Amino acid sequence: MNIYVNLINEAVDYIEENIHERMSLEDIAKQLCVSKFHFNRMFKTVSGMTLKQYVLGRKLTKALCYLIETGDPVIDAAYRFGFEYPEVFSRAFKKHFGVSPSACQDEKIHVHSVEKINIIDRDIINYKGTLALNGTDTYVTRLQLEGTYIEAYVKSEQFKSLMQSAGEAFLAAAQKVSWLDHTKLYAVVSCHEEDNGEYTVFYGMQGIDISQETNFEKRDVPEGWYAKFVYHGDMFDIRETFVDDLYRWIMVKEIQLNLNGVGMLNIFEEDYLETSEVQILVPIKKPLSQQETS
Repeated sequence: MNIYVNLINEAVDYIEENIHERMSLEDIAKQLCVSKFHFNRMFKTVSGMTLKQYVLGRKLTKALCYLIETGDPVIDAAYRFGFEYPEVFSRAFKKHFGVSPSACQDEKIHVHSVEKINIIDRDIINYKGTLALNGTDTYVTRLQLEGTYIEAYVKSEQFKSLMQSAGEAFLAAAQKVSWLDHTKLYAVVSCHEEDNGEYTVFYGMQGIDISQETNFEKRDVPEGWYAKFVYHGDMFDIRETFVDDLYRWIMVKEIQLNLNGVGMLNIFEEDYLETSEVQILVPIKKPLSQQETS
């Protein structure tokens, strides 16, 4: 596991184990033997939120569950989760959830909570004093894929189930034919003209014999240079983390993307269920070594 990812995982576990205590940036950084300045940057880069946001969110979420389950007074919840003054707890609670703790308790209101964060395993390096993804470049020859298209809207409640069912349906259909290369599953993601959460996703495999008659749709992946990143985990958990990572990587390394119609190319090897490894490729105009020295 990457050293930075491992350190933040340790921090998340420490926060959970000490959620009833008062915790400061200094306390947690000292526990992990890291300077508070570097730890704060590291936590934001790896987790996607600030340490203060996360600790407060977890405390308030735990307090919400406690109030609803026990029916105890609000003041008890405040002290139980490390708030020095009940009024500070109540103000923070209302600001975070939009309702008062007593209203949540009386009406059994369940609001959007902050769950224990799932830290995605990927390769992060210190690049000229800034934490960023570690990518490699690879030249991809033209891929001629056979598969199926699906229109996806990431803000829809059905997004995950729709994508999963489409992927499973393609895999089931693909297993019935012998002229597809079953060792790799490709997911080609293309965003629409505006970045509004609408995407076209193509699930496919390479055809071993392209002369075969097929009921599958076709999708070409253009030849060219691609930046490759390796992640581990569920792709639906990876997706949001990768978007933030990619934007940061582009800005830090001043990379020029190649707008060739492919937003990103996800590659799942046949042992994905055992390794949980996902290769994510993004088209770039020229090799990384040339871009970083230009």
